[in-house]
Amino acid sequence: MQLEIADQHLDRELAFLADRGRQLEKDGEVLEFLVLKGFRPRQGARPVRDAVEKYIGDAVATDILAGSDGCGRLVVDRAEERLAIHR
Repeated sequence: MQLEIADQHLDRELAFLADRGRQLEKDGEVLEFLVLKGFRPRQGARPVRDAVEKYIGDAVATDILAGSDGCGRLVVDRAEERLAIHR
């Protein structure tokens, strides 16, 4: 159930970014990472939505600040405990 909720939030966020010119694809591990970071049984789906927005937003911002275009494949950077964008 949590994976389904996270997947819906993730798809919504990716569509939002696509409308703004940021084409992103999701890696298979991204969804599980977001559930681990955002799931709180007593608080419902809101923390998952917040985790999706935070971690994807951080990945896009980091990519843009590094001089890229904020587009590519979202992957989990386990060493840094964050999402990153790869080409």
